[in-house]
Amino acid sequence: MADAAPARLGDRPVDAVLLDYGFTLVTFSRPDASLRSAHDEIRRRLLAAGAGPVPSAEVLLQGVHDRVEMAVERHESGGVLRELDVVSLEREAYADLGLRLPSPLLDEVAGIAQRAWWDGVVVGAGVPATLAALRRGGLRLALCSNAPYRPASMHAQLHHLGLAALLDGATFSSEVGWRKPAAPIFAACAGALGVPAERCVMVGDRRREDVAGARSAGMATVRTREHRDDPGEDDADVVIDHLSQLPRLLFGAATEGAGVVASGDIGSSRRTR
Repeated sequence: MADAAPARLGDRPVDAVLLDYGFTLVTFSRPDASLRSAHDEIRRRLLAAGAGPVPSAEVLLQGVHDRVEMAVERHESGGVLRELDVVSLEREAYADLGLRLPSPLLDEVAGIAQRAWWDGVVVGAGVPATLAALRRGGLRLALCSNAPYRPASMHAQLHHLGLAALLDGATFSSEVGWRKPAAPIFAACAGALGVPAERCVMVGDRRREDVAGARSAGMATVRTREHRDDPGEDDADVVIDHLSQLPRLLFGAATEGAGVVASGDIGSSRRTR
């Protein structure tokens, strides 16, 4: 790949690839056993800190973690572009259980809960090899993700999964304060790479968040339907069935004539702008 032709999507040169996280690079499932163990540990930490009358681990799990998760789900389904303040939600949830935690202790116990989720994240088959191939071709890579959780926890998750070493950057909505499809998160991600938007391609699984948002920001778009096929009418410049098809797409799989991908190789496509 070191001798590959410069990357292009149709007639557009590409210097950087922005990648969605959930259902693009990884899939998630709730790690119930790990969450229960984590809240046993959280309860021990709260007791050791003298935080006051501490309820059972199950009450902590339901009254804080699950309450916040439900708020996150409502926020996401509502399509609000301003990101949620998860830290304030956690503080309020603990307060409603009679526990007023100083910020360092709140950060500590929240970190324990978020680390439990590491056991529920699975990196997609072929993802490390695909990212390595893109980088060998000279592309800069960055994660561009809607994630309202503490940035430190999210970056730690990337390191744990081995993905951080394969990326040149990662931008989470919790760092920017805006969720995809809002323009600021795309601008922040491209800006961190030092690449103009018109030379970036956004790869993700959602038509609104990843495709429409990136297009409005001036980027080319690729939608992957490997883990879910988001319904809708407007679509990406190219649709692929597997992320592993991306290197071939960008380094020469397109047929002659403006971004139409060889039939049967990639999936469906539309003429790039």
